[in-house]
Amino acid sequence: MSKIIPAETVLNTYQRIEDSLHRVLQYVPYCENHKQVWSDYLVTVILEACSLLDSLWRAQSWQSSCVQKAKKRNDLKMLDYFKYYGEYMEPKWVVFWAEEPIKKYPFKGWSKTGKYKTKDDQDYLDWWTAYNSLKHDRLQNRTEATLHKAVRAVSALFLAILRCEDCRTAILQAGWLTGERDRPECYLGEDSPSDKDAFVAAETKLFTYAVWWGNEPVPKRKEWSGPASDRFIRWFYQE
Repeated sequence: MSKIIPAETVLNTYQRIEDSLHRVLQYVPYCENHKQVWSDYLVTVILEACSLLDSLWRAQSWQSSCVQKAKKRNDLKMLDYFKYYGEYMEPKWVVFWAEEPIKKYPFKGWSKTGKYKTKDDQDYLDWWTAYNSLKHDRLQNRTEATLHKAVRAVSALFLAILRCEDCRTAILQAGWLTGERDRPECYLGEDSPSDKDAFVAAETKLFTYAVWWGNEPVPKRKEWSGPASDRFIRWFYQE
């Protein structure tokens, strides 16, 4: 089987998952009082989001010859992903378009030591713990499928897709990217040096990620000097 990740399949599956979450939010708006609301519908959202994330990271990890020499493909676990991707992913934030926009850090708290090397460094993500519980017994553990965890799981998947090099062209073709620079998809790698002034954003129905801004605060009254949705431009200035 080819090592190339089927990017269109990844994005199409993500879109179905996000649409499912969006339908829930039309009936149960996201707010502090609703965070712990659970639903059988959200069981499917969490299972599908985390399963796709696991498959995506497994495929990405397996592209490395170092991983192939050290691990069998089916031996890759969340601890491996923590070591490979934790330092990059943990500080990232997205804007979640609830009734009021909310800054979400889906990987926050993944490391309890600030390091990403051993099991002792790793802490458990609530949405991934819920996924494991649901995967092993979705009937007995269905109350783990809360709105809060579902939003975190889907936003985590969104960030993981943006990080995937094999998905960049499909992300551009799907219309997720805004920006006036040539080949804005190349900025998704966020390779150094930083280029925040490129003002490239990745946007879907529920989330926006500001490329290069995703691991630092937005200065007060900073203008987004590039194309993006009106709602994001307003949020960015007011943040």
